Amino acid sequence: MVTNPVPQDEALLHLSASSISTLIECPREFLYHYIQGQPPQDVGASLVLGSAVHEALAFFYNSVKQSGTEPTLAQLVEVASAAIDAPQRAPVAFKKGESLDSLKTQATAMLKAFMTTGYRPAHILAVEHRFTIPLCNPLTNAPLPECLLGTFDLLEERDGRVIVTDHKTAARLDAERTAAPDTQMALYAHSARTLLGVDEVDLQYQFLVKSREPTVTTLPITRTDPAKEERGALTLAASASTIISLALAHDHPQLVLPKHRSWRCPTCGYRTLCASED
Repeated sequence: MVTNPVPQDEALLHLSASSISTLIECPREFLYHYIQGQPPQDVGASLVLGSAVHEALAFFYNSVKQSGTEPTLAQLVEVASAAIDAPQRAPVAFKKGESLDSLKTQATAMLKAFMTTGYRPAHILAVEHRFTIPLCNPLTNAPLPECLLGTFDLLEERDGRVIVTDHKTAARLDAERTAAPDTQMALYAHSARTLLGVDEVDLQYQFLVKSREPTVTTLPITRTDPAKEERGALTLAASASTIISLALAHDHPQLVLPKHRSWRCPTCGYRTLCASED
């Protein structure tokens, strides 16, 4: 029998899967966000929608965990609507035809699809569980100055195995994403094994596709060589730690954390600040 994970200390220097991915994809965005703490100029409407649906799913699974009963669709819609109406960290960037009301309509349709075909776990261990675990350089086993910070959307035990489920709201079903764990899911597998003291962890995505007729599909992530997958993710974490140390010690961290031009630039929350430094 697997025991529930215990609360972890978050008051530590930390890395996260998101910060590591940001550092890889655009070091300058990492500088603005994680080192300088600059507020973004806006936040995408899709992120607001995704966060609201996540909150509704957390409410659903917590209700099941605590009382054994499922909340109603109306209750889930109320949670999502409140999240959409809540103040955001920056102005919301709407695309043509989008508004807070249209986001609520879309959230309602997605949650309706979830109530019909959404994932029902066996024995829930944790919902939206924030964790921190120590990080070591996998090549030398030396401890890193940062811990790993993350949040399990859903952690369960089924037939004696631990399963980590990550919820993804997207415009389309990305089945190719399940061919192997990405950095986030490999780190989550390592974290779940560390926190629960188990040898193996299964991973899966629950995709909530925001099409005209929303669909909800749960797909397992193929794990061909779990030890290699986790070692690769830990190597990226150690590399990120090294780069951050160099940037913090440098008189001009922009030289260590340069700009990366990509498809993400037009919607980046730091696009105006970044352009002003050309």
